Amino acid sequence: MSIRSFAPLLGTIVALALAGCQETTTAARPRVDAPGVPVSVQSISGAPDQVTTAFAGLLGEAAAERRMEIVPGDKPARFRVRGYLTAQPTADGQTALAFVWDVYDESKKRAQRVQGESIGRGSSGGDPWAGVNQTIVAKAASDSMDAIAGFLTTAPVVEAKPDAKGKATDKKAAMASSAANGKRL
Repeated sequence: MSIRSFAPLLGTIVALALAGCQETTTAARPRVDAPGVPVSVQSISGAPDQVTTAFAGLLGEAAAERRMEIVPGDKPARFRVRGYLTAQPTADGQTALAFVWDVYDESKKRAQRVQGESIGRGSSGGDPWAGVNQTIVAKAASDSMDAIAGFLTTAPVVEAKPDAKGKATDKKAAMASSAANGKRL
């Protein structure tokens, strides 16, 4: 089953995760906050459905911890992200859950690629996904949001050009500027 068929479910899962989460701080891992930058998670592919669903929920929680504004796919967003997950055995018999995120700007150009992996227990048998547990998925989701938030905090803001009356003429630029300042239009 394609992740595109999960898009409405993914949006709902992320929205529910954000609605039900409280901000927590874990001293064991550094966290990057990116408040006020609207981001839409467009897709997560490559993993079995149960891993994708768990990852989407944990990704929403990780975004909420970083005060990121995750918006549904049909709402204005400064950036849109598409992710890919893969599991593979490591040389020492463990399992690596690798993630790759392409971050696209408003003009649909790739602005950044972030990637990493989470290592966990090995799997017995030939299916590396069998070695992917909740701990590995949670770490990959957290690391994903740290990497994305790290980019968001350094991404340049498109400035609106004022017209003769001093008002912003470019709606997208005005939205990006407002989002960077933590305001909603």
